[in-house]
This record gives sequence, structure tokens and C-alpha cells, in this order.
Amino acid sequence: MLTARTGWIWPFYSLVSALQYLLLIACVLSTPAQALPTSNTEAKSLAILAFELHDLTLLPATPAELERTQAAQGILAKALQTAGYRIIQVDPILQNQANQGVGYLVAHPEKAAALGKTLQADYVLVGRIQKPSFLFAYLFIQVIEVNTGQQLAELSVEAKGQTLEASHRALLQLASSVQALLPYPKQSLAHTPTVTPSFNAPIYQKTTQKAFTAVIDDLVFAISQHNFRLTEQANIGRAIAEREEKDFPQLTVLHFCNLTYAQALLEKQLASSLQMPCRISVRQVGDQVVIETLLLADNAVQQALIDEINQILQAIVDTGAA
Repeated sequence: MLTARTGWIWPFYSLVSALQYLLLIACVLSTPAQALPTSNTEAKSLAILAFELHDLTLLPATPAELERTQAAQGILAKALQTAGYRIIQVDPILQNQANQGVGYLVAHPEKAAALGKTLQADYVLVGRIQKPSFLFAYLFIQVIEVNTGQQLAELSVEAKGQTLEASHRALLQLASSVQALLPYPKQSLAHTPTVTPSFNAPIYQKTTQKAFTAVIDDLVFAISQHNFRLTEQANIGRAIAEREEKDFPQLTVLHFCNLTYAQALLEKQLASSLQMPCRISVRQVGDQVVIETLLLADNAVQQALIDEINQILQAIVDTGAA
């Protein structure tokens, strides 16, 4: 019977198959639109409450600790606003009226939801900082859905150290956790095929009339002060001068890395692996020393993290030029 396909039966069979295929397509296209899954692209509104400080150390609520606690609300709001959420401003008076005591809104999510309804928010984020030791603190966020009055999740992260930078990093991690939990307005293309991202790295440059060796020493010091590790110091200009046995302008490239930042950038595909480790080029041009580094390109989803790293890179270059 298979040999019969070479005769008149095979064209007829192909025609029937083609008609069946076209009918199948017609059925799919005629399916009502509401039966197809849709993605929610509307920006969700978040009311981020001022953080409470629960300081259990022997020296509680120092001015520096209070300053870090007060800054937490703004840092988290900026990160989530950059990611595409609509941030509702919270009147401190309204929050104080809803909060009948320390930890009250934490224990009563329905009261936080009522406050969120007054503010016309979709979700309320109730934050607190628990500091059991001078060495570390825990940052918590309760995510409350306003419509149901239910707590969706409690997110937490550990911040090591007592610096604002440590709290900043922890809050950026919490912002990423919030994005993973809540309907996310900029993920409508999440099901498109994965492609290798392209990066356009801006250059940050400073010039100085300091001695070349002094610039290098100051840069190396600044790198360590910002918790980066120097991985390589390539004295390219000196190597060329020695090989050619003639004068050549000094050129040194410093490679340095922070593994925590590197992991976050590479896992989220926010930077090319060519930018990890970071690099600073130092070259002699006449009587001036030119200092350059590659900054990270803007990224609307994780702009707060990008800004934080770029500020560190700029600060290191500024130290070398100062």
C-alpha cells in the first residue's frame, strides 16, 4: 500500500491532510480571546510604611541607627519605583494613627490593609529592623494584600555590619524578593525567547596632575576601602618600555572585584562578564594622568543596584584624581 502513494492516491491524501490542518488552525484562531491566558501589565501600587527599629543591643537606638532606619523606607521605595511599581506616599500621621504601638501593624495585617485601602494602594509593605547584635541586623518586610487583608509573605535578609551601605545592600535584596513575589509590570515579555543581552558601557573619566605612582596608590587604597579585592595590576606601559628599551608613556590597568556584586550582576544578566572584574585604566598623557573606568549600563529593573555600583566606581576614580 505504501507504493500506491507514488500514484494518484498520494496527491489526494496530501490534499485531505492540508485541509485538516487548515481547519485546525481556523478552530484555534476562532477561540474566544478570554480563553487565552493574559499577562497583567498594569503597574501595581505599593504603600511602603516607615520601618520600625527593634534594637536589642546594650546601646539601643543610637543616632546613627535611627538614621539608617529612617533611610530604609526611601531606599526601598526608590528601588521598587525604578523597577516599575507605582509608589504611594505614606503620610506619617496616618501611619501613626493606624499603629497603636510598637509591632501592632506587624501583628495585625488587617489594620495595615485598612491603611492601604485609605491610601488606595494594592499592597502594603510593613517593614521592621531587628538588631540583636552590634555585628548584624535582620530586615523584615511583611507584604499585605489590601483587597483580602491577608499577609502574602514575610521577607527577610541579614545585614552584616552597622554601616548604611550594608543596610542599602540588604534593602536591594528585599526589593528583588518583592519583585519575585508580586505581579510585575515589566515582565510581560518574560515568555519571549532568551537572547544574549547586549551592553553599552559608559566611560567615567577624570584627569589629575598628581604623580602617576601616587594615583595608583590612592586607587588601590580606595578599592580596598570599598570592600573590593584587587585581582591584578597590569603595568603595561612599563612592560612595553622595558621590551623596546625606550621611553613609553606609563599605562597601568587595575582589575578588582566584589564577589557579592559580581554574582548579583551576572545572575540577573545586568552586566557582561567582561565587566567582572571591574577595571580602571591609568595612563600618562603629557603632564596629566587620565583615569578611566567602565560604568554599568542603566537597567530599569535593577537600577538601584546599578546606581550603587556605579557610585562606588566613580568614588574610587575620584579618590585617585583628588
